Amino acid sequence: MNLDREEWFVALTFGVLIDLDHLFAAPRYIAENGWSAILRPTWDDGSGLQWRSLFHEPMGAFVVAPLSIGWRYFVPLLFWGAHVTLDKLQNATLSYSTPVEASLLAVVCSGIVFVCYRRWGEGRDDVGFGLFLSDISARMRAGMSGYGRSIREHLGSILPGR
Repeated sequence: MNLDREEWFVALTFGVLIDLDHLFAAPRYIAENGWSAILRPTWDDGSGLQWRSLFHEPMGAFVVAPLSIGWRYFVPLLFWGAHVTLDKLQNATLSYSTPVEASLLAVVCSGIVFVCYRRWGEGRDDVGFGLFLSDISARMRAGMSGYGRSIREHLGSILPGR
């Protein structure tokens, strides 16, 4: 998709990190139903409490769409929409949840790796999956290396006495 660093951050925030709301409901759910209940096809614990936020419903577009317009990015709306669509697909297939989700995840991940491997190998003489993995690993380390320093600098600027 040729996204730059800021667009990837926004994409991951609206496509993946909105699932962090599940972490707030998981301890209550596990305490009342046990660890094995996480693998059940439904997360309805009968408490009537929500275990997911507004961002998991189509109504969340009233928040995401103005942000997309204001930021002049289509990325938040695109990735949030994909997330909500996958949530709806998951709810529609709850009775087949484990095999369907596992199969879908395997197919999608395999497709992503295949496309990335093909792009990486274009124009190279020495192409191998091991080389591909080591190159990806090195790129990830290089890309993340500056984050620790910038976080420490930011925290140092807002913590009292520093």
